[in-house]
Formats: sequence, structure tokens, C-alpha cells
Amino acid sequence: MTSVSPAGAIPPRQARSRAALERLLSAAQEVLVTRGFDEFTIAAVAEKAGVSVGGVYRRFTGKDQLLETVLDRALDDLQSTVSAALATPTPDLAGAVSAFAGALADYLGRTGPLYTAALTASRRPDKRDRALAVLTGLQRVFFDAALPHAAEITHPAPSTALNTALRTIIGAGVHRAATAPLWPDGLGWEQWASEMAEMATGYLTRS
Repeated sequence: MTSVSPAGAIPPRQARSRAALERLLSAAQEVLVTRGFDEFTIAAVAEKAGVSVGGVYRRFTGKDQLLETVLDRALDDLQSTVSAALATPTPDLAGAVSAFAGALADYLGRTGPLYTAALTASRRPDKRDRALAVLTGLQRVFFDAALPHAAEITHPAPSTALNTALRTIIGAGVHRAATAPLWPDGLGWEQWASEMAEMATGYLTRS
């Protein structure tokens, strides 16, 4: 995972300091995922990380900067998870779609509604641009994996079909992560990924 420093801050240079920051951010992410925004406090993060409240404030100006850094880290995690899953060429189109859906499911299964929060928590233009840049990166990775198998796509507009499949998988995954506590579908993330991949592949290769 890419090391993330507090937004606007200079990354720590010493290995021990970087490791301490990563532990703190991991604790903050766990608090956010398991307890939600209402219980995301400096005190809760400090307790989870095993540090003092003052120790958190020595690295972050407050809750908002800590939250912003956690969400930036989550976006990096998403991009690296999907990129790693599709780094090895797949034997066919179904394999590419399945690898993408599986990587997204793996990420969302670990982070819950965190990615939804990363997209919606800030209204600042630079944060919207950051989230959109990650989405564009996911699109590029997916296209790079799928286009070598373009001959399998029977849709009359292959690029349009791939883009629609991509957006459908991402949109469904984010919606599922956000609504699962209130509207469970009875599926595990692995099964969800399999169902989504089968549906998307069927759309791309429809006769």
C-alpha cells in the first residue's frame, strides 16, 4: 500500500516514524469502517492505535485532517488492489471481467462504505478531482485488461459496452457497500463478484 502523509504535510523521513503513521492510519480506518462517522473521534482512534490523544494531535491538526488522510489512503488502496489483480494478462474476456469484479469486491469487503465516503465526504473541487482520477485509472486498467479480448465482444460498440460494464460493476459495488447494513442481499462479496462478472460478461458477449 502506498504510504500516505497528512494532507498538505511533508512525509516522515525516518522508517520508524513512517511505520508509526501507518499504524495510526490503519487504526483510524478501522474505527471509521467498524463504528462509522458518528463515532470517528480522535479519542477513539488514539485508543485503537494505543497512543495518547496528544500523540494523534502531534501528527494531525484535528479530526478533519485525519479523516481526509484516511480517505486519500483508501483511494490509493483501491487503485493498487485493482491494478495488482489485473497486472497479469487474463486468458479471455470473462477472466478480465472476473478479475476486476473480484478485486473490487475484495476491497469493498475489507473497507465497507469507506470508498463511498471517499467520494462524497468532501465537496472541495480538488477532492472530487482526486476521486475522479482514481475512477479514470480504474477504467484504464480495466480497458487494458479487456481490450486484448475485444474479438469476444459482440456488442456493436465495444468501448461503450466496456465502459457501461465497468460503471455498472463499480456502481453496484459502492451501492452494496453503502446499503448492506440496512438492505442485505444475503451474498458474500466473493459470490457477489461472481454474479456481477457473469452478468457483465453476458452483456458484453450477448448474441
